[in-house]
Amino acid sequence: MKRVAVITYIALCYSNFALAASVTVTSEALLAQLEQRAQKAAASPTGEYAKDLLDAGKSSIADAKTSIAAGKEKMALRQLEMANIQLTAADAKAAEKELLEKVAVRRSELKKMEARLERYRQGEEN
Repeated sequence: MKRVAVITYIALCYSNFALAASVTVTSEALLAQLEQRAQKAAASPTGEYAKDLLDAGKSSIADAKTSIAAGKEKMALRQLEMANIQLTAADAKAAEKELLEKVAVRRSELKKMEARLERYRQGEEN
């Protein structure tokens, strides 16, 4: 009976060690991916239109690095998830602002064309 308990205990210890190692690898891989994403976003219109959210995402990434170095894997994963959300929100905000600018340009073009059409109609009536 003691042998079974010892073997079970050793198996659980090794499985927990393997699980902790996989969490570290996962969080480090996610960290690298998010850092690369933040760098690309900074060079894109997102860096111009959604700087506040982009900076918040970079801050969360830095916090996650600190947590990983301290061995706080759960906290690091939460911070990385928060960074992912912030970067996604920054991308969405930038896309929205770009579309609003395009709509404003198209609206301006439409008004010019309407004015041109009105002048054309007035010219035909005379």
